[in-house]
Amino acid sequence: MKKITIEGIGELSFPTTATDEQIAAFVNSTPPAQLQQIAASQTPAPAPSMGRTAGLAVRPMAQAALTGGGLLPLAVDPLVNLFNLATGSRAPTMTQAVGQTLTRAGFPEPATAQERVVQDVAGAGYGVGGLANLAARAAPMVTSPVAQGFTQMLATNPRAQSSAALAATAAGGALREGEFSPGVQLAGALGAGMIAPGGPTLSSTQRALAAPSALIQPLSAEGRQIIAGNVLRSVATNPERAITNLQSAQSTVPGVRVTTAAAARDPGLAGAETTLRSALFDPTNQFGNVLSANQQALLDSFRRLSGRPGSIEAAEAKRSSVTAPLRESAFANAQPVSAAPIAAAIEGITSNPATQRQTVDQAMKYVTDLLARRVDPETGTINPMALYSVRKDITDAMAGKLSGDLANLRLARGQLADLLPVIDSTIEAGAPGFNRYMQQFAKSSSAIDQMRLLQGIESRVTSGQPNLMTGEPVLAASALRRQVAAKSEEIGQQLSPAAQRRLDNIINEINRGQAATAPGVRAPGSNTFQNLTMGNLIGRVFSESLADNTTLRTMTRPLDFLYKLPNQQVQELLVQAMLDPKLAAQMMSKANMMKVEPMAKSLRRKAEELGFGAAIGAAQE
Repeated sequence: MKKITIEGIGELSFPTTATDEQIAAFVNSTPPAQLQQIAASQTPAPAPSMGRTAGLAVRPMAQAALTGGGLLPLAVDPLVNLFNLATGSRAPTMTQAVGQTLTRAGFPEPATAQERVVQDVAGAGYGVGGLANLAARAAPMVTSPVAQGFTQMLATNPRAQSSAALAATAAGGALREGEFSPGVQLAGALGAGMIAPGGPTLSSTQRALAAPSALIQPLSAEGRQIIAGNVLRSVATNPERAITNLQSAQSTVPGVRVTTAAAARDPGLAGAETTLRSALFDPTNQFGNVLSANQQALLDSFRRLSGRPGSIEAAEAKRSSVTAPLRESAFANAQPVSAAPIAAAIEGITSNPATQRQTVDQAMKYVTDLLARRVDPETGTINPMALYSVRKDITDAMAGKLSGDLANLRLARGQLADLLPVIDSTIEAGAPGFNRYMQQFAKSSSAIDQMRLLQGIESRVTSGQPNLMTGEPVLAASALRRQVAAKSEEIGQQLSPAAQRRLDNIINEINRGQAATAPGVRAPGSNTFQNLTMGNLIGRVFSESLADNTTLRTMTRPLDFLYKLPNQQVQELLVQAMLDPKLAAQMMSKANMMKVEPMAKSLRRKAEELGFGAAIGAAQE
């Protein structure tokens, strides 16, 4: 390393590879104040001498003695500050004056973050402990009721007071060294002081060192996500499998918002939705809004297949406007045609051993009788328009629209259907253009038949209670499943494969949306989530037993106001996570990856980093 000394700055170190020109350019372009900072940072800190170590140890004792255990500055410092504010002067407060006096007397000042925090803790310990002992001795000699009450308060439970002072001072000092805002320092110190007497399993030093970062965690967005993620993991039956399912979750019906309960396929998370729907956790009824929107999206998707009520009439009118001109044009110059091809087809069906059934014979006789009434006996021909009427009667028989004994003809619809191509070819021979008309009519009719089938199903599967927000019907899952099963044959015939897949998706989404009420799903109590969130906020900081111990929890109740807003935000995060599978998976994964080590081990490492290894060893011994 190259070292140069600059007057008024100090000694600066540069890499051996740096040229003189580079060093000169750097020095000339850098402000003097920044150069001083660099020089100070490069100057190795001197090893603490025995005298300095002893001076640092005695300084807080002397400060406690000169300030009456820290009691006198409580009254004097505000008065001095008020005087300075009124007169514009800069008179030192008692705390500052005592510090300056000790420095002039030769006591070393704390120079590092570690030394400053240690001084804070030691000063608090000496001050509070000495003050409590002094009050205990003075209490019998005090006669004023007010003074008696004050001294008794100071003398009560010196150990608990010292513990609280150590925790509060360490928390505030650590937050100060971490450059947190004054408000955060105050909240951390106040919270640590309130909690300190209740930590049953950890030493005061360990709790004081651990408190600052954990107290701040619930006040940060990252901390709240970790807490909410831990809550979700704790209620999930199989967290890892649930995370995998949540990450791949997607809706199969446009407009449907898949919830975490629907996507996770986890009984624990499904049960959690019931509790989180309550007004306690979801005061704005976000679940209700999503449920209503999903119900409407499912109905809209179904109606894209079935059409809205009244759409069949409109579709039939449209079909007629398109196909009627084609039909009229085909029959405008129609010529009689021979009925012999049809008679031959009927003879082939009745003579076929595979189709020799009573209903088939009845159906063929029915068609023969229709033709006999319309065929010219002299020429054996039939008018194409008349033959078209016969065709309509045949399709009615196939659909079971005839009454009485003729209703049974629908059982022979396969054989009747075999006659239709022969009839169509015969009509086309006498009325060219008929087949084009029939193709267009069949194309339009397939959509109408689909609408007629599905609208018939809808009329049987809507619940009695309409959608509260839209006023539209709500599809009932169980009734829809029964109707689809009952109409499976017609659905297979009248719906395209794509339409059948869409119908299956609708049923699947309805089923997924009922995850919270599925068999075997049990909702946790409403206070479960409250206990879990507060347990994470307080129990992780001080001890796991604190969140479950009623007495200790009562002692820490004054801390609740500090966490009211964070708890509300954690609850809001839980609601949002149950409405967003991807967010739930992200938070649950983050909670797992950032899981802290066991409390005692983690705190011991922090304490050792701050130089308290000997103190921890002594406490354990």
